[in-house]
Amino acid sequence: SDVDTSSDLLYVKDLLIDRGRGHVLRDGKNLNLTPIEFRLLVYLAQNHEQALSRGQILDTVWGLDTPYDGDHTINVHIRRLREKVEIDPNHPSLILTVPGVGYRLAR
Repeated sequence: SDVDTSSDLLYVKDLLIDRGRGHVLRDGKNLNLTPIEFRLLVYLAQNHEQALSRGQILDTVWGLDTPYDGDHTINVHIRRLREKVEIDPNHPSLILTVPGVGYRLAR
C-alpha cells in the first residue's frame, strides 16, 4: 500500500488518515486526535520508509513553537497517540521506537 503524497488520504495498515478533513478513521470510527497528534501521525505516515529523529519531528510538527524539553514532549505525545491508534498501546505495532534515533511508522 504505497503512500500517494499528493492525495489527501493516507492509508496505514487499518487506519485511514484524511488530511483534508483532519480525521483519522479505523473501521469508519473517528479516533479524535488533537491537532498536534494528527500532524505527528501524518508526518510519520509521509516518511514511513525512514526512522525520524526527535529533532526532525520537533522541527516539522512543532516548528517554531518547539518546547524547551523537546524529547520529553515528543515521548508524551507519542504515548498519547499510541493510546488512540494502537490496538495494544503497550505493544505498539504501528508507531515503532527506533533505539538511539526516534520513531518510525510500521507498514
